[in-house]
Amino acid sequence: MGLGLYPTWLPLSTPIIQLAHNRQTRDTVGGSWFHLPSGFAMLHHLIVENIALISRMELQFNQGLTVLTGETGAGKSIIIDALSLVLGARADTTLIRSGSERASVQACFRLPPTHAAHPWLQERALNTNNEPTLQPDEEELFIRRLLSQNGRSRAFINETQVPVATLAELGRLLVEIHGQQEHQTLLDPSTHLAILDAFAHHPDRVEAVKQAFEQWHSIAAEQKKVRQQQGDTADRQAFLAFQLRELEEAGLQPGEMLELEQQRSRLAHATRLVQAAQTALELLLESSHPAAALTGRAASALEAVSALDATLEPMAVTLRSLQYELDDVGERVRDYLQGLEVDPAQLERLEDRLDLLRRLARKHRREVEQLPELMQQWQQEMAQLENADAREQALERESAAALATYMQAAHHLGEARRATLPRLGRAVEGQLQDLHMAKARFQVTLQPGKGEPRPNGLEEALFQISPNPGEPLKALHLIASGGELSRITLAMKTTLAHLLPISTLIFDEVDTGVGGRVAASIGAKMAHIAQSRQVLAVTHLPQVAAWGTHHLKVEKSTLHEQTTVTVTPLDLPLRIEELARMLAGEQITAPARQHAQALLDSCQLEKVSHSPVPTDPS
Repeated sequence: MGLGLYPTWLPLSTPIIQLAHNRQTRDTVGGSWFHLPSGFAMLHHLIVENIALISRMELQFNQGLTVLTGETGAGKSIIIDALSLVLGARADTTLIRSGSERASVQACFRLPPTHAAHPWLQERALNTNNEPTLQPDEEELFIRRLLSQNGRSRAFINETQVPVATLAELGRLLVEIHGQQEHQTLLDPSTHLAILDAFAHHPDRVEAVKQAFEQWHSIAAEQKKVRQQQGDTADRQAFLAFQLRELEEAGLQPGEMLELEQQRSRLAHATRLVQAAQTALELLLESSHPAAALTGRAASALEAVSALDATLEPMAVTLRSLQYELDDVGERVRDYLQGLEVDPAQLERLEDRLDLLRRLARKHRREVEQLPELMQQWQQEMAQLENADAREQALERESAAALATYMQAAHHLGEARRATLPRLGRAVEGQLQDLHMAKARFQVTLQPGKGEPRPNGLEEALFQISPNPGEPLKALHLIASGGELSRITLAMKTTLAHLLPISTLIFDEVDTGVGGRVAASIGAKMAHIAQSRQVLAVTHLPQVAAWGTHHLKVEKSTLHEQTTVTVTPLDLPLRIEELARMLAGEQITAPARQHAQALLDSCQLEKVSHSPVPTDPS
């Protein structure tokens, strides 16, 4: 299971390479901010309710290496499943404890100010809590996941409900879970190039190749579109020519429809309009007592006596103004009558024009007012088709220039990769030596790709190893030993650990298939990683468990026909008992306890001396 920033090992895509070169880098894919860890973040608290065999469990975690042990089937995997769930993994109602309607998992993380989650949370208004009980440079982040028997799943970040996908995005900034299945990812050669680039520490060159590829690919897509259009150019041109000819012959004018409808209304009702206008004209100007003349006489009467009473003067002024307005309206009515025609032939021509416009609108599924715009669009397309040859030639030139830019960037990236090959090989071999594969040879080779530009360059990388002297180098996927794969995986993880932005790493039984000194070396490697990150390790091996700074024992018990999983933090005496059980089985003897004590003492001495490989007292 991989729920880290990059599920399990890989694919280590562009973002991890980008973030490797400075403390703060923008992820161009997801839009999130990442930082290399300059402060220590950790999972602090976990509460699990009604998950599988767990009724309620509350765990506290600390810095350093925490190991979880217990008999096979005790429920260690349930804890990992619960943690995966609260980090945004896919929900499954079978995880809900039998007889319960719902289940929940809550987790609390303590984050330093420089942690990658802070800007991510701020962008989404999901800020952390600064509790007074914390250190001044710490803040707490709370995440929660609820499952119901009806299949509904809800997610919360700092008590704000969010989509599960958002929770999963945050989870990839907080924890990375590594299980045995990650070996299969490491065995996939398609992932090797990204590991090489992450180790090589050249994000600028990787980004240059990616951007050059995107530019070339965009031009290539445009070329393809132009070529496809050219295949149908003749038919399209004939179609557009016919349609344009019809619209052009129609002589479309903006706003014509409204004007035509107004004209038709006047012509259709010309008789009534003439009668109304003549009546108005006669009453205003042409009757025996027209309104304008009567108003003028009234104005004159008041004007004659306004000198005797000043209050009459405003009335006289108003009446005189009304006379002038009535005269003006009358003349306008007279002009209207002179311009008004009763012409049946003109009405018929207007009806024909309106029918034409409506028919064209129905044909092209547009409003009449949109037809001129449609005609303009077709004219532009026609011009583009006529200039298709010129456009194709221009695209050819652009494509050649973009390809040259890409090839130059890919060449520079290839040079940097080739210069890194021996350095990565030596680094992994050094880690393998600490894991008792001192004679193993690890080699990274570059092979030409298929020739076509790709966003990650022109080469393909292949990891090869010779586990034992005299054996030829072989691709990783040809190695059958699970124990060797576990050690190679851990060697790669240790080699690249400083590049990962994740502060909490979980190893779920990655030591399967090994034992003795190799197991002790695996524990030492985990302890080494735990110097700069919080590490949780599920293990069956005492040689690994002895390296833990903290030790949790997972047990399964049955009471009143109910099976429950419990987790107990072990002090030193209980820890010796658990290691003795892991060494000797259920019958714990005094020699087993002595062996367990010696194992703990040996690991402690190795921690103090900073030696990467402990002495197994067995």
